[in-house]
Amino acid sequence: MPKLANLLVYILKCLLGTAIGFYLYRLYPTLGAWCLISIILVLAPDDKDAMNLATNRIYANLVGAGIGLTLFYIHPINLFMICIGITLSIIICDLLKLQAATRSAGVALLIITMHQPGEYFWDVALERAAGVVSGCLIGILITYIFHSVISKYLKNAVVENNNSE
Repeated sequence: MPKLANLLVYILKCLLGTAIGFYLYRLYPTLGAWCLISIILVLAPDDKDAMNLATNRIYANLVGAGIGLTLFYIHPINLFMICIGITLSIIICDLLKLQAATRSAGVALLIITMHQPGEYFWDVALERAAGVVSGCLIGILITYIFHSVISKYLKNAVVENNNSE
């Protein structure tokens, strides 16, 4: 697919993801905000590796979210616990061969562990984890739809256009 078509498809994926995430944000502010961020993190600009990258980013997000929830259970979150979480995220992503998506794990960890003072920490962490997981699922669904349906349609249109010339 031509570079311009690839760029337009990526823009459309991001706009669709943003619209869905923003709608969820309006309904459920905390969950929707983190869902929106996760959707954008999962989407990939390159059509060639879109599904693989999206899948890797989802696994990394789940690693970061799982570590963040585990840290919440073990000890109140502070700088030391966040540093342990970042270190564990990097190590686990390396072991799972998810190096390209390690940043997503770190972001998911931070989303879950950062909180506003005075709120129920565990409830906020669970709601944010749900937002991350929801965003990942929406992002992979958008990627699948665009990768399987729309990209193939655009490729066929380009081939037919080239054949008619």
